Amino acid sequence: MPVQNFEYCSYHYLNQWLTHDRNYRLILNSNDKEKKLAALKKAGGFYRIARNLPREFDEKKGLVRYQPVLNILDLTSQDQFKENPIKKIREIQNKISKRYGNRNVLSLTTKFLWLKIKQPILNYNSRARIAVGSKNGDLDDYYIKWKNDFRKHLTRIEEICCKLPDLHMYVVDQEVGTKEYIKKVSSKPWFHERVFDIYLWNKGNNT
Repeated sequence: MPVQNFEYCSYHYLNQWLTHDRNYRLILNSNDKEKKLAALKKAGGFYRIARNLPREFDEKKGLVRYQPVLNILDLTSQDQFKENPIKKIREIQNKISKRYGNRNVLSLTTKFLWLKIKQPILNYNSRARIAVGSKNGDLDDYYIKWKNDFRKHLTRIEEICCKLPDLHMYVVDQEVGTKEYIKKVSSKPWFHERVFDIYLWNKGNNT
């Protein structure tokens, strides 16, 4: 299967934002505990990371599913990641890991943190790691190589994203995804980064 181009990846992520990430982010930054727990469950299923959080460490201990994760995420803010994002990500990763039997939760941690605060978090997963050629589990190396590759493609990604508003009649949620809304969202740096994530995910699957 060939690597998908940026036209495909930009449209793919636009629909993913409208149907998934947008809602997860809104809810995780709300004050509704039950909805936040439900959003984490849905995100865990959508990103296929739920298996990294065995139920024996929350539900079987009498806790609500994902409650330990939410307790940790609720204490995070974007300001905490400005000085040294990688160090802070590792700190959150270790906290979640300790609550769930010292499992490897790096990918899960970056996904949940991105949904909570977006930049400067980069989504880490095995396919993207393979695509950029970083060392397994080395977040510093991943950040360096991810950003180097991203800069090479940024101009093209920006050009492609500028065309997305013209596709507003074909998105999955036309009520939210108006031409004006798409223009606003698709011009954001974080959106460009997520388009690149989709590209890397496909590339890593074909490497």
